[in-house]
Amino acid sequence: MNPPAPRGRAPSRFIRGRGRGGGGYRPYFYFRRNGRVIPARGNRQPGQEAEAGTSAGAAENRLPPARGWNRPASKRGRDTNLDCSFLRPENYAAPEDGLQVQSIAVDNPKACPGWRLYFLRDTYTEDSDQAKRITAVEAHYQRNPQKYDFVRIREQGFFKLPALGIVHDEQLKKVWPRLAEDLREHPQRSLSTLAVAMHTVVINHNLDANDTSAPLEQSSLEQYVPPPTRTRKIYVRPEDFTPVELTTGISADRVDTFFSVRGIVSSVGEPTYSIAWQSFRCSRCQTEQAMRQRGSFQPRPYHCKQAQCVAKDSFVPLRSSPYTRISAKQIVRLEESSLSLIADYDSILPGEIDVELRHDLVDCVHVGQEIVVNGVLKLRDLGEDVTTATGSVAGDSNELKAYLKAASVQDARHKKREFSERDLEAIAMINAEPNSFKLLVQSLAPEVHGHELPKAACLLSLLGGGAGGVNVLLVGDPGIGKSKILQNCAQITERGSHISGKRGAQSAQRLGPTFTGRNKRVLQAGGLMTASSPGHCTLDDVDKLASKQAVLLQCMQSGEINMPLPGAFSTFLAQPSIIACANPQRGQYDEGRYLLQNIHIVPSLLKEFHLVYVLLDKPSVVRDISLTAHVRALHAGAKKRAQIAARYALKPKTSDSMCEGTFYDVRTDDDSEDNDSIMQQDYDLDKRLELQEEDAELDLLPPILIKKFLAYARQNVNPLLNEAASRSIVRFFMKLREGGRTGGGEDTEQSQLGSGQLLGLIHLSQARARLDLSNVVTPQHVRDVIALLTESITETSLKAEGCGEMRRGSRKVAAVGGGGRASQLRNFVHMMQLRAVALGRRIFEFEELKEIGTRAGILTGISQLVEIANMGGHLLKKGVNMYEVVPD
Repeated sequence: MNPPAPRGRAPSRFIRGRGRGGGGYRPYFYFRRNGRVIPARGNRQPGQEAEAGTSAGAAENRLPPARGWNRPASKRGRDTNLDCSFLRPENYAAPEDGLQVQSIAVDNPKACPGWRLYFLRDTYTEDSDQAKRITAVEAHYQRNPQKYDFVRIREQGFFKLPALGIVHDEQLKKVWPRLAEDLREHPQRSLSTLAVAMHTVVINHNLDANDTSAPLEQSSLEQYVPPPTRTRKIYVRPEDFTPVELTTGISADRVDTFFSVRGIVSSVGEPTYSIAWQSFRCSRCQTEQAMRQRGSFQPRPYHCKQAQCVAKDSFVPLRSSPYTRISAKQIVRLEESSLSLIADYDSILPGEIDVELRHDLVDCVHVGQEIVVNGVLKLRDLGEDVTTATGSVAGDSNELKAYLKAASVQDARHKKREFSERDLEAIAMINAEPNSFKLLVQSLAPEVHGHELPKAACLLSLLGGGAGGVNVLLVGDPGIGKSKILQNCAQITERGSHISGKRGAQSAQRLGPTFTGRNKRVLQAGGLMTASSPGHCTLDDVDKLASKQAVLLQCMQSGEINMPLPGAFSTFLAQPSIIACANPQRGQYDEGRYLLQNIHIVPSLLKEFHLVYVLLDKPSVVRDISLTAHVRALHAGAKKRAQIAARYALKPKTSDSMCEGTFYDVRTDDDSEDNDSIMQQDYDLDKRLELQEEDAELDLLPPILIKKFLAYARQNVNPLLNEAASRSIVRFFMKLREGGRTGGGEDTEQSQLGSGQLLGLIHLSQARARLDLSNVVTPQHVRDVIALLTESITETSLKAEGCGEMRRGSRKVAAVGGGGRASQLRNFVHMMQLRAVALGRRIFEFEELKEIGTRAGILTGISQLVEIANMGGHLLKKGVNMYEVVPD
């Protein structure tokens, strides 16, 4: 008998002999775990200890601590006990796939050859409901051989299971009427049932295909015939069994249930591989068994699973057995994209959730891809060191992190958005408005007063996207409302990202893909890839992203982003539409200088924007009075809902949106008449979109409704150009080309307008027709686009008296940046004459003429321009580098 323990010293927790622990008690039956000896008896639960009474106090002190759900805090830094309702036995049931099965015996029944691959602990019974369901699912697969390729399923190890084909099978309904409900409530068991049925069908189909009278081929010196292998585990990839839900609706009571989410892959972790099960064969009775493998230590069987066999060793590992499985795992982060959410990128980011991909789903997605994930909600194991998709380590904490164990992944491009009846009614009401174009323009950033044409351009850009993307740049004085327009555009776009250049290098790093995490092995998508086709990327203060303007230029030109890797070079697809804004370098926009002299943007990047607008804060009495009334209206409160509801009566579409009353439909082939009908001088789109006094009762649309309307129009409306609209676009483009040519001779140059601008004009016309939910682009739609483009070119040209100043609506426009050599000569001569009048002298040195040319926006070719002015009689050479300006 062991001597009593000394007083003042507590007995040791684990006793391995009399020499250690001061003569503690060693039980007769014990087992080892992680190098520790744990008693196999006397492990009482807390409730049993209370029933034992106080007389057994000394015995309780010698009992080992409780294990399982009621175990105390471990030695890994957790100082408090876990008090979570999901860990209490009365509130939490162990997950179906979390059963701690250490080893299984491969005892498959003849009716179900792959039973042990899918059910570890259950016993197959022929007359059970489970067996009847498996037989019914097998019959469904065999009745539809055109939907399931059994040979390919055996090779790949998985198959897609659309809900439309199996849920409506009448014969299967008789045996399994609650198939969809069971899949949502008990996903693991339902998926195993569907998979084991396919496993049986594939094995039987393979046996029928090999059942021939001819003998099996054998390998020879001339030909190698691979030996026949057993069918491995087959995974089910269910699709469309549950509607897409929001990640914000995920609650802890939905653990181990099946649901679907839709989002954009924002980051991708590195795949990890480990052996999950190892199969062994007993050398004495030839019985096969499999053991679960965890970590780096690989256990081996210590006894045979056959009851009559007493073998304790000599187990042969079977590496080619289907029960030897290598588990591949990858964690990606999904950023939610839903039409029901309005994301404020400055304060609130979209919801995110980690998704675990296994087996064939590993590396099936890439960053920036929009996907629909169907899976089972899980909780991360406590104390498990898991590297998440962002590179952080989850572990050593008492928090439970929910993640989604993916069962199938679908590309969102092949799955359309779903709209409710209420959404369709609201979309019909918007389309029934007399002037829906004006309503949508005024509803976009209503806090910004005026500037209807820039907001209309942003609205048409939101209706484009993808291959038909439209890029818009807003330039102007600070505080005019450019950032507010961009934030509102980022909120109502179907798929977008917002990057602010005010944050400097941090924002520049978020533009393209980067590697993050502890080991820099987590690939994170930037704003350009997150908003890829058909999305929009809004860039606030794009002039401050000087270090990343090359990345932005490459993305806008080729639709790709290059990323150098160690020993390799990677290319990512990125085709977003860009809506950007920039502030002047000197704090206020100078109308006497060219656009490139006001903002810090390279010329090649500026050329990629289809529409460029200058927003100026000019003092005006009329504008100040209108702005005061606008501010008062914003804070006046909600309007009467009865009057608003009366305006939303369904009525036929009128022509006010396209102003057909002032449009003359010319059916002749006369170019002048057709061109005059398109380029009317009295057509003022800005005036038509402006908020008038009679529009005081105009009910502006909320952002969520605008977002759904734009998504519906982009998804369901694909307009085509008719002949009249095509002729209008061609004639206007030819007028632009002719207006961009110089005076003649060898100095004749063409403007910056090219095929890219022509393609942008077509995309703008299609976006304008999509706004009216029209499948045909008409000349009326082209006229609105021409008005927007004319205003853009007019505002970005040099506004100087006598140097090609342009009137709004004029057909003769110059190119962005000053046009050709003749246009530069006119500006240069005019600036010299103004300088001569201001200084009171007409003789200048060459350096002074060079400075005047720089002020006129001429950055290269000053010497050639001075020679041309000398030969044209505008300058007289008086000596070495001395010239006299000839008065006008």
